[in-house]
Amino acid sequence: MKFKTTCIALFFIQLIFSQSGIKGTIVAETTGQPIPGVTIVVKNTTITTMSDAEGNYFISKLQPGKFDLEFSMMSFQTKLITETEVVKDEVTVLHVSLAEGGAKTLDEVVIKSSKARTESVKTLLLMQKNSVNVSDGISAETIKRTPDKSTSDVLKRISGASMQDNKFVVIRGLNDRYNAAYLNGAPLPSSEPDRKAFSFDIFPANMLDNLVITKTATPDIPGEFAGGVIQINTKSIPDRNFQTITVGGGYNTITTGKKQLYYEGGKTDWLGVDDGTRALSSKVPDYLTFLNLEPTERAEYAKFLNSDWSLHQKNFAPNMSFQYTNGRRINIGEKVLGILFSASYNKTNIYNETIRKDYENPDETLPSVLKSDFFDKNNVEQYLLGAMANFSLKLNANNTISFKNIYSINADDRVIERNGAPDGAVDPEASKIYSTARWFTSNTIYSGQLFGDHFFPKSRTKFSWLGSYSNVSREIPNLRRNTYDIVQDPNNPAAVIYKASIADGNAGADYGGSMFFSENNENIYSAKADYSAKFSDDLSSNDEIKVGLFVQYRDRDFFARQLQYNKFNLQDSPFREELLFLDDSEIFQPQNIGLIAPNTGGFTVFDGTKYYDSYTASSELQAAYMMFDNAIGKLRMIWGFRAENYIQRLETKKTETEDLNVYNEQADFLPSANAIYALSQKQNLRLSYYKTLNRPEFRELAPFGFYDFTTQFFTNGNPELQIAVIDNADFRYEIYPGKNQLFSVSAFYKKFKNPIELIAGANNKEVTYKNAASAENYGFEMEFRTLIASLLNNENSTFLNGLTVFSNLAIIHSEVDVSNAVAITNQEQSRPMQGQSPYVFNCGTQYTDSHYGWTLSANLNRIGDRIAIVGNPPDGEPTLWEKSRTLLDAQLSKTFLNKKLEIKLNLQNLLDQESIFYQNKLSGNKEESGVKGFFNNIFTGDSGNNNGYDKDHDDLFWSTKFGRTFSLSATYNF
Repeated sequence: MKFKTTCIALFFIQLIFSQSGIKGTIVAETTGQPIPGVTIVVKNTTITTMSDAEGNYFISKLQPGKFDLEFSMMSFQTKLITETEVVKDEVTVLHVSLAEGGAKTLDEVVIKSSKARTESVKTLLLMQKNSVNVSDGISAETIKRTPDKSTSDVLKRISGASMQDNKFVVIRGLNDRYNAAYLNGAPLPSSEPDRKAFSFDIFPANMLDNLVITKTATPDIPGEFAGGVIQINTKSIPDRNFQTITVGGGYNTITTGKKQLYYEGGKTDWLGVDDGTRALSSKVPDYLTFLNLEPTERAEYAKFLNSDWSLHQKNFAPNMSFQYTNGRRINIGEKVLGILFSASYNKTNIYNETIRKDYENPDETLPSVLKSDFFDKNNVEQYLLGAMANFSLKLNANNTISFKNIYSINADDRVIERNGAPDGAVDPEASKIYSTARWFTSNTIYSGQLFGDHFFPKSRTKFSWLGSYSNVSREIPNLRRNTYDIVQDPNNPAAVIYKASIADGNAGADYGGSMFFSENNENIYSAKADYSAKFSDDLSSNDEIKVGLFVQYRDRDFFARQLQYNKFNLQDSPFREELLFLDDSEIFQPQNIGLIAPNTGGFTVFDGTKYYDSYTASSELQAAYMMFDNAIGKLRMIWGFRAENYIQRLETKKTETEDLNVYNEQADFLPSANAIYALSQKQNLRLSYYKTLNRPEFRELAPFGFYDFTTQFFTNGNPELQIAVIDNADFRYEIYPGKNQLFSVSAFYKKFKNPIELIAGANNKEVTYKNAASAENYGFEMEFRTLIASLLNNENSTFLNGLTVFSNLAIIHSEVDVSNAVAITNQEQSRPMQGQSPYVFNCGTQYTDSHYGWTLSANLNRIGDRIAIVGNPPDGEPTLWEKSRTLLDAQLSKTFLNKKLEIKLNLQNLLDQESIFYQNKLSGNKEESGVKGFFNNIFTGDSGNNNGYDKDHDDLFWSTKFGRTFSLSATYNF
């Protein structure tokens, strides 16, 4: 009975959520621009509708069958498309282009039913061809056919884009700091407290409607970028009512089922947030008060710290994922309300092993002396929770108001186990160390946007507005590090024992018992308004003026606290040395804190917090722009200017009594011009010039220093940083052969003044930020996407019509002017920009059998060797490079039950190449000839690829393997 009731309920749910219809975009045939106010009539019915301000239309509640649609508007020729097929529970996509000149002729242009699909594809290509900017993107439908789980995976598919650490985007070889991110038109703040970057693995891929990277500027785009503007658009009004549930699991070849080292965390760790288990006790006073306490008082407060440092073992579980999405389309007379809700959860387990080395007094011509040698075992649990709630109300064809919200928690909980020889201890007779770290990081992001689009048919004007609020909160509740020296047992020369390395009256990265707490909270408020109007009353005229205002306010509050266990060692109460031989589970227990016996000391706590470890910061941006869009025959010009006024403040301490106040204000005039010349209906030439900026992030200005146990680098900010100014030029040829095919070749040039780079500090353990004097960046991109049936001129082959091949390649050369540096060596006379890849390569293929429901895709991504950290020639520290590696992913999917059920098998990182960082040893510039030298010249700029990794000569710094990941998921569509 229960089963029967369930079946009946599912039947009615399916009836409620079943909808069929037709949707699309209507554009002008010559320009590809959307046409608002077009009347669409479904012949032999009473159904009519109109295209909205963006040229979009939607006809719902159609029964399955074939329909004739008429598209008409004054000044355009009427078009009749016959026998447009509507399938049950599906929305047919039909894009339409209208030819100008309807006022002069009454003839209809009739498209036969066999041409209906051709009409839609032709119109889609017109929209791509006539895009204002040089841009590349990917749609939700394409995302579904890749193995991508997060937005960072999606970005790797786009021409000229690659990912760093699978989180941060690199566009045209330029690192993350030169790119800007926007969600539904609103700016996203940096998700990282230590870099100007946004972590794109936060957003699940299936929440996206589309993702576009804009590579050239127009006045209506904020001017702070050099590589590209990443525009993420989440889903809005659904085409039909639907529900989907996805469940999945994954297996990693070096993780799943293997031994995992872990520690006891909090009860809400699985949600990606700490429940207070790791938090610093409120009983511990602030660091200024703490510094003035008596030694015995400080020791008493040490008893309030987390005393359980023990580590345990279990086996790594498989990865798991879940998502539920519900979309509702509610028609209220002429109004349409769209509601989209989505919730997702992913848990990913990661184990990898890393070799870490450092070298003494490296020299270009002499062999390096190994200074330290470590072997790390990384045990990581990653949690990703995402929730999206979007509400859109279409008041009529001309007015829409939307409220979009996205909330995400991205956390990782890691245990790092390190064995090896520290600085100066590589001698076999010297002592080795054993270190561990317990590191929980939680990122919480909320972003909400309220916006409206309004079209006024009589005046042919558009007005759009947006107000947004975003919050980023990052918490490291207690990063705990402990270190033991592995020494010879005095009672047994054949054995070794572990002795805790504990400081006496100080703190430092080389000692154990370290605790780091930090909280970073940032708010960003923004608003913008755009108004556009046509120059002429002629509906077929496309000359337009657009003006707008943009304001943004950001504030950040950062707090850090650094505590470290020390020896409680008073003159009359010496420290009991036997305590150093206790293991992690016992060493910092309360009975070992303070005076543990008459005249006997245990452990106390030292506050290593600096005065500048906390700061507050804010910025204000006011911008106005004017943009003209003019068409003169085959030439289209989009030109104008943007004015931006920027104020940045940062407040912290230099010393106990001296404040550090950073105040920067700068006004900039940013002109831009984009010319598009239509060689034919399928070919374009584009030429662009634009001026953009790159501003320092709060973290880059703040003198706060953070020690990263993973990399062993200590990162400091630089309050003297200046804003970088970039002049850009682009040239592009593109051809659209039809059927969603594309071929393009682009060339670009960028001139940087005061580029900001990450460089090595006074020694190889410190890194900071600095302006170079100038830099040049230039290169070209090539992209193609083709249907094999068209390429082989075999349109009748079902197999070839389902097979698509695509590829994109960017080759970039950059050179930094280092004349403002001191004591430049020969090695550093000429080098690329930090983070700049000499090439970025993507390629892939996809086969779709719509009849049987099979889809197979494979995607390959590779980037060239790039500088991770610029060297410090005065101290003899060479540049640290990241070696190129190739990533190969694949997906196989099959639909069942009339496309209601889809099974996906994803295969990621199939080649499993090592991630290698190295210090380049230029022992004479080698040269190569023949094919190898030819390709080296093209891709790296020199025949010998002297900056590339040579395992026989270069110093291996880090090396990590990640394993292959196989995942299986099932999606059911109600």
